[in-house]
Amino acid sequence: MTVVSKKGKFIINDQEVFLYGGEFHYFRVPKNEWEHRLDLLIKSGCNLVSTYVPWVWHEFEEGRYDFTGVTKEEKDLKGFLDLVEQKGLFCIVRPGPYVMAEVRYEGVPKWLLDKYPEVIAKQKNGEDHPTRVVSYQHPVFLEKTKQWYKEVNRIIAPKQISNGGPIIMYQLCNEIGMLHWVTNCSDFNSDTLRRYHDYLEKKYGTIDKFNETYGIREESFLSFVETFHQGLPEDYPSFHYEWRSFWREYFKEYIGVLKSFANQTGINVPYIINVHGFKDYSIYSRGVDYPIGLSQLYKSTEFSDVILAGDFYPGHIGYDNFHDLVLSCAYTKAVSDKDQPLFSAEFQSGRLADRPKLYPQDLELNTRTCVAHGMNALNYYMFIAGENYEEIGLFGRRHEWQAPVDSNGSIRPNYERAKHLGKVLGTIGKRLLNATKQVHTYIGFNPDDYMTDVVDERDQKIFNEIAKKREDFSFDGIARLLTAADIHFEAVNLLSSLDPNETPTLWVFSTKYMNPDLQKRLADYVKQGGKLVLYPEIPSQDLRGHSCTILADVLELGQWEVVSGIDYVNVAGIDSVAVKQRLRFKRYDGEPFITFTRTGNNEVAGYKKSYGDGQIIVLGIGMGHDYKYHVEVIKRIAKFIDVEPHLTASNDDISIVERRNVEESFVFVLNYDEIEQRTVVYEHGKPLYDGEEIVLAPRSGAILLRNFALTNEIIVEYATVEITDLRINRNEIQMTVSPFHSNGALKLITNQGWTSAMGEITDQGLVFKGINEETTITLIRKKKGAEI
Repeated sequence: MTVVSKKGKFIINDQEVFLYGGEFHYFRVPKNEWEHRLDLLIKSGCNLVSTYVPWVWHEFEEGRYDFTGVTKEEKDLKGFLDLVEQKGLFCIVRPGPYVMAEVRYEGVPKWLLDKYPEVIAKQKNGEDHPTRVVSYQHPVFLEKTKQWYKEVNRIIAPKQISNGGPIIMYQLCNEIGMLHWVTNCSDFNSDTLRRYHDYLEKKYGTIDKFNETYGIREESFLSFVETFHQGLPEDYPSFHYEWRSFWREYFKEYIGVLKSFANQTGINVPYIINVHGFKDYSIYSRGVDYPIGLSQLYKSTEFSDVILAGDFYPGHIGYDNFHDLVLSCAYTKAVSDKDQPLFSAEFQSGRLADRPKLYPQDLELNTRTCVAHGMNALNYYMFIAGENYEEIGLFGRRHEWQAPVDSNGSIRPNYERAKHLGKVLGTIGKRLLNATKQVHTYIGFNPDDYMTDVVDERDQKIFNEIAKKREDFSFDGIARLLTAADIHFEAVNLLSSLDPNETPTLWVFSTKYMNPDLQKRLADYVKQGGKLVLYPEIPSQDLRGHSCTILADVLELGQWEVVSGIDYVNVAGIDSVAVKQRLRFKRYDGEPFITFTRTGNNEVAGYKKSYGDGQIIVLGIGMGHDYKYHVEVIKRIAKFIDVEPHLTASNDDISIVERRNVEESFVFVLNYDEIEQRTVVYEHGKPLYDGEEIVLAPRSGAILLRNFALTNEIIVEYATVEITDLRINRNEIQMTVSPFHSNGALKLITNQGWTSAMGEITDQGLVFKGINEETTITLIRKKKGAEI
């Protein structure tokens, strides 16, 4: 009775499982309605339920616990887990110590903060942190957390799958570091500063080495930490990266301590750490800062039994922001263990407030986009709405969340979309697990570029500039353009090794700052045969601001200067391309393909050259996806390194992504626009699906199948309908299909003698056309008795 992750999928009790779940907070729904809500979850196709277990709810006074409903029925955690087990659902528990979950004090008991104020994080001036978040590793907080885990795990541990129960994963804390990031306020509690002292002493050994590294003169590490706390002198360099590197280690140590507490109290299922970072911008939420959470929690990936799971909240999903999901998937995979599945523990199915209003299409596009780009497990948040009892709600009594099931147990329109997707994934999900996203190139993800969770006032100018460039020129620039061009990619962790055999082409964002080690590895990558696209700048300094031109020197990239401001250049034969920054080369050695000619000077902003066994494309422009022609620009640049999509659409407004397992193909076609779109899909220029025109309703999508084996005798050659149920026995197959437009089709082939109401199926194929409503097709073996 085990849960393991292997080759990007969860394997539970030796069975590969596509986890499709929903968040249901038992403490927000009357106990006598729990069964009804779980039944609704199951009817939607879910095989998983997830819940927080709030400390503040169950230990309302220090030392007084209720896990069985003695003081209030809705505190019967044991009864809830018993019911989940009876219903045959998998379960994820999230017992904190922090749960957030729109609960007061983020789920930590008020008595803890009142009785033990020394645990509260401090600002530099000694005042409490504005959110009153605790200092995570304060000994008193850890002592109380250990006792909480001991008590709550008396209920949880016996219900793990290893003991025959439903619990398959256990989340440690929640959104670690988020409260520091959103307030731009770190923790200067005396315990934290002591740990910073120990970190520096361990890293540098002697104060002399530390002084030499930073060009300062401190008597001891203790004196430096005091200086750092009180405020650095103006002539001191920045210690931003040192402080943020410490915090990465600090978070990792905190997670390790929680893991040890859980292990000591009987927990043996995999652990989850969830990553925050989507931020609200009115109608849209954006994922441009999601990588900040990945950077904060980067070190947690060193634990082999910890799953890194994202919180994906894109709000209203459309053409302008769908790439946020694509990049969030890619960056999460880049820093995760290769065996771990891409998983979202909080996957938007609603929204806390009722405005902006979300629609069923948002749930659908969120799901289809992420599954298309490799997600193999997801948990909708929230799926079941409820109420806050005993005034624990941060925003009052109501907790509706625009959830598919409202607080009265009635279903909302987005429930039906979740139910349809549940049918589809319930039918083909296991096969999808072994189908990998087909990629054409790779993009670099440098966690150090996102070490901007907390920035000191004296450093804000430089890091605001870095943040703006990474957003405008990378996230909403080159990476966005590749996505829009259907040039699909996975991300590569740039803090790890680079192998041209595994990553033959690589796009890397750079400002003038880059770690010396990374500069060297990029140079080696090119020399060993890699094809590197470097944009929009060439690094010239290390992260401390010291001169560092390793990459430029090794690859002989010439001399240049940065020209800021809006202008236009000629790129690869396309004239008047709008840019927001460009390089001006004074000296270069290569074939120019970006020129600035407006003033008649014919200045070079980008060029390509071979070096060693590889090639470098110096893409010296800062460019966003501001105009449609920018997509053609990125396609031409990609061709320089022999990269182009294998699937294309006759309609450029349709996105196409393929997941494939050898010959078995799942093609995701997605329409992010507010109008109906039509397209024919091509593979290397040849039409697929007999050239049938695919029609997609506004903001919708579909999964098109090719070479999908129903049995070892009969194959779906192609389907432009979605299979929502499949029942197979020795002599009969029943397949239910659902069209996504008015003229779906299905082609079957066999050489073993099967027939249907439409006629006999042969090796030449039988096509079912004009499928315009949900239909069950029955296939019957002509010669009965053989094994399927």
